[in-house]
Amino acid sequence: MSGRRSLGISIVAIAIGGLLVLLSSGRVWARSSVAALTGGGRVSLSATGHQVAPSLPALAYALLALAVAVLAARGLLRRVVGLVVVLIGAITIGVAATAPGQASQALEHREVGAAGLVVHASANGWWVLALVGGILATAAGALTVIRGDRWAALGARYDAPTAPPRPTDPAAEAWAALDRGEDPTA
Repeated sequence: MSGRRSLGISIVAIAIGGLLVLLSSGRVWARSSVAALTGGGRVSLSATGHQVAPSLPALAYALLALAVAVLAARGLLRRVVGLVVVLIGAITIGVAATAPGQASQALEHREVGAAGLVVHASANGWWVLALVGGILATAAGALTVIRGDRWAALGARYDAPTAPPRPTDPAAEAWAALDRGEDPTA
């Protein structure tokens, strides 16, 4: 696999991983209904991914920012960014894997009018999407750590500007050439 191609694959995989985590964190992960205290009906409760695992959106945004950082960095710094991607991806995997067990607790914290109301629910499959996003980002981060210092970097036109060259005086340049021993007539 060429350097340019593996760089592109890594950047796209990190970004897709972040987007998958962000998408899943906004979806409803758990639903339940409890008996209403007044009126005898039932109250429907739901909890989204960011209510079950509040850190997921922040982890997703970090992965998206790190995808851009992989592109902008070069050499050893790119490998360090890849290491951070691996770390954030591993944390995302851990959060997504433990979140389904916290669905009932998230529903209990929803306002239902009675403190201490026990709610039982299980998480649906959206947590798997967050898990896949974390795995994808972790694998791309590992690829960046292994090969990142060999990939091409942005061109010099993207570097920070330097001091503009000083304008030269033709007469002064001619005298400087004479001082160096150069013949200006040759």
